[in-house]
Amino acid sequence: MTEEDAPALLEVATLVAAGAPPETVFAAAAEQAARVSGAEAIAVLRYLGDERAVVVGTWRSGGTRGMPVNAELDFDPRHSAVGLARSTGRPARADDYDRARGELPVMMKTFGLRSSVAAPILVGDEIWGAIAASTTRDEPLPPRAEERLAALALLTADAVAAARARESLTESRLRLVEAADEDRRRLERKLHEGYQQHILALTLKLRTARAGAEPDSELAALLDAALEDAGHANASLQALARALYPAALRERGLAAALQALATRTEARVSLRELPRRRFPAVIEATVYFLVAEALANAAAHAEASDVQALVADRRDRLIVEVRDDGKGGADPQAGTGLRALADRAAAVGARLELESPSGGGTVVRAEIPLD
Repeated sequence: MTEEDAPALLEVATLVAAGAPPETVFAAAAEQAARVSGAEAIAVLRYLGDERAVVVGTWRSGGTRGMPVNAELDFDPRHSAVGLARSTGRPARADDYDRARGELPVMMKTFGLRSSVAAPILVGDEIWGAIAASTTRDEPLPPRAEERLAALALLTADAVAAARARESLTESRLRLVEAADEDRRRLERKLHEGYQQHILALTLKLRTARAGAEPDSELAALLDAALEDAGHANASLQALARALYPAALRERGLAAALQALATRTEARVSLRELPRRRFPAVIEATVYFLVAEALANAAAHAEASDVQALVADRRDRLIVEVRDDGKGGADPQAGTGLRALADRAAAVGARLELESPSGGGTVVRAEIPLD
């Protein structure tokens, strides 16, 4: 790296440190590679094998032609800069493409590009891709131009590695959420098909015994008390099963489950919009528990008298919003409910938003991607 390269590297390093999306880093790396190399056309490539790559970032000076992002090309592994960078894992150059075969020399000629340099993007032990710089000039790019691209390639590799780590973390969190939901469904079914059925059978036996008991007798009073206890136990198990994973959500979907939830909420709930179709189980459960927690907070803590809720299907995302007219002032850090929901929302690629000015009601909102 030379001193004059420092501003270009700083530009890309700042994006990497900020966790910018890979495509943003690729575009910036391509632009700064032109600054470092003096080339008219830059491509950031991801290798698809030993002789094929896809363009993931580009930069071109005015009037210079080149391949667009997502275009694929074949390259000669021995007589092209990107091919040599792939096969050797080191910066490389091709001062001409006279001996090269495949698509690349044809494209270079079509675009008026005469020579190239390339630096490999090394992610761990993998030769992930390369930054390639090409010129339309008759003379090759300056000596060591390929080495000057290496520092940018290193920063680009950091961006790819960071994106992979974030993706791995998201997938891990999603697997944990899905496993927890499956445990919830399994326990709900066990409560419904096992313990509740035992209580119902016991209730029938108590009713039979009560029918045979002398009216106003001590036994009749005792059986009446036992029937009342059985009813309370059954209601408690039903509430527990719904809290774990409502049967309506599993069997009938999000709209039906939210309608049932609204009727059980102490505050008056108006459902403004509901989705018509089914979604993956982890999405449906996330939306349901988000709305359930927001409704519970509105009724128990916000002292709300009116709550507006919607779950809007926008094809590529679900918009979830619960708005109440309560006292506001909710603190997402004060309790575990909203914090847990924020973590759960993050596991499906969403971010939970809370607006709760004192005296101004509360709005809980999230956009959940459906891709």
